[in-house]
Amino acid sequence: MAELRERGVLYLDIDVDGRLFGLGPRTQLWLSIAPAQLEAAGAALAGHPEIAFAAATTGPTNLYASVVCANQRELYRYLTTRVSALPAITHIETAPVIKTVKQAAAQM
Repeated sequence: MAELRERGVLYLDIDVDGRLFGLGPRTQLWLSIAPAQLEAAGAALAGHPEIAFAAATTGPTNLYASVVCANQRELYRYLTTRVSALPAITHIETAPVIKTVKQAAAQM
């Protein structure tokens, strides 16, 4: 199994209930960043402990992130301080995840 894991053939996904660790529901962020600053903004965002996943995308919003905060107050604090300080943001859209039907999927 160690060899399979080293070669990337076998990997482990673990789904946990975030409430057991004091985590609140996820919120999705779609950000529009000036193209010249996309890499710097994405790297900065990915370094935040509140970010579970971040990716550069295409279209009117070119940076996506999944945020996990303990509650709405912490989400508001995070958005109005750390996210708002990222370079070259021109637009942000947020959407709370109301219900998750499926988490990790098989990789093909």
